[in-house]
Amino acid sequence: MTDPALRHDGFPKSLVPVHGPFPSAKVAGAGIGMGSYGDATRTLVASNTLQPDLICGMTLALLARQPRRPKPSGERKASGVAGRVWVRERFTMHRPIAADDPWQVVGESTGTYVRKGRSYSTTRSTSTTSSGERFSTNLTTGLFSYRADPSLADSVQGLPIEDTPTPEPDHEAAQSNPHAAAIRAVSVGDVLGGVEVPMTLAMMAARDTDNPDNPIHSSAEEAKKAGLARPIAGGSHVLSFALEAVMQEFGPEALLHGANVDVRWKAPTEDDTVIRPTATVTHVAADHVAFDLHVDLVGGPTALVGQLIIPVPA
Repeated sequence: MTDPALRHDGFPKSLVPVHGPFPSAKVAGAGIGMGSYGDATRTLVASNTLQPDLICGMTLALLARQPRRPKPSGERKASGVAGRVWVRERFTMHRPIAADDPWQVVGESTGTYVRKGRSYSTTRSTSTTSSGERFSTNLTTGLFSYRADPSLADSVQGLPIEDTPTPEPDHEAAQSNPHAAAIRAVSVGDVLGGVEVPMTLAMMAARDTDNPDNPIHSSAEEAKKAGLARPIAGGSHVLSFALEAVMQEFGPEALLHGANVDVRWKAPTEDDTVIRPTATVTHVAADHVAFDLHVDLVGGPTALVGQLIIPVPA
C-alpha cells in the first residue's frame, strides 16, 4: 500500500491481512459500556451499524491478530506490534458498514522512534467491506511501555512520523451524510456535550467482554502487572463519549460519511472516576465544520484531546 519511494530503513513492513466481523458481544458491549450516556451509540448498535468508536480501533484489530513469533525467552509476541499503549489515532470514516459485515483490514508498520526514553511505533491500515468498499483509513501511534527508559537515545527507524501520509476528510463521502443540514447550522463557539458521566469498572468490563483483547481495562491484577494502579478505560472507550456528544446533537450517522478524527490520550481514565466529554465548534466553512474534542476528568487532568473535521456538501 506504500509507494516504493517512501520506503526507508527496511520500512514499511507489511502485516498479514485480517478479517471481521467483530464479535457480537464486543459490539453490544460497546453500547452497554456507555453507561447512562450513549443513546446515539446504542441506536447504531440496534440498527446493526458499526459505531465510530470501534472503527477507531481497526488497526488494533489488525495488530491483535498477527501471527505470533517466539522471543528469545520463549514467550510469544505478535509480529508488527505498534506498541501496547495507544497514544494517538488519526482516522477517517468513509461510509457506514453493517456490524456483522466480514470486513478486511490490510496494513503496514511504517516506522519506530524513541523520544525522551520512550519507544513508539506507527502503523497504517485500510479497512474495506466484504464488497471491497473502503470504510476506514487509520494511522496509529503506539507506545511500547508506560515506563520510560532513560538509557534510550532519541532515534528514528523507518518513515519519520511527520513524513507519514495521514488520513484526510473524505469530501466525496460527505454527499451521502443524512445529517448535513444540522451540522451546517452550528456556529463557532457552540459546545456540545458537557454531561458528567461516571466511568465504572462494570462499564469497562462490559466493553471488554469475557474475552478481552487487553485485560488491563477490566482486571485489577493485569493492570498492576502493566504498572498501573487500577484498571483504565481503553482509548476508544474514552473517545466514544466525545463522539457521542456529536452524534447526539446531529444524528447517529453524522460521523460515518467522511469525518476525520485526530485524537491523543493524555492521561489514564481509571475506574470510579467521572468524565466530562465536550466537542467545541472551532471553524465553520462552506465544505466542513471543525471541532475540538475533550474528555476531562472531573477534579483531575484532561484525559483526551483531539480534532474532528466533518465534511459537508459545499
